[in-house]
Amino acid sequence: MKQLKVLTICQGGNCRSVCLGFVLKYKYNIDAVAASWEKNTKRTLDMLCEWADKIIFVEAQFIKYVPKKYSKKFIVIELGPDRWGNSLHPELINICGQLLGGVIETKQLQDRLAKS
Repeated sequence: MKQLKVLTICQGGNCRSVCLGFVLKYKYNIDAVAASWEKNTKRTLDMLCEWADKIIFVEAQFIKYVPKKYSKKFIVIELGPDRWGNSLHPELINICGQLLGGVIETKQLQDRLAKS
């Protein structure tokens, strides 16, 4: 089975998306890259979206910043606004692990990711 490629997107690309990527990489062996809808250029986001098998948003409202042509790749894992300010904050790692684990361990995310 090929290694899945996942793009995680938050506002700044430094906290929530990085944490999701960390958990995906080190717990589930998924190739993950974090990005920002605010700080990365449209050209960079387009390139990363093209690369990714799936795109995970930390808030549903961020979907509007990515071209609709990638909509079949979209997944939302609702973390809400950044209140941690640190991608390795223990509470954030725990929340990301729980939200991802609830989906991955039931094979739902793995199936959704594989259907690219």
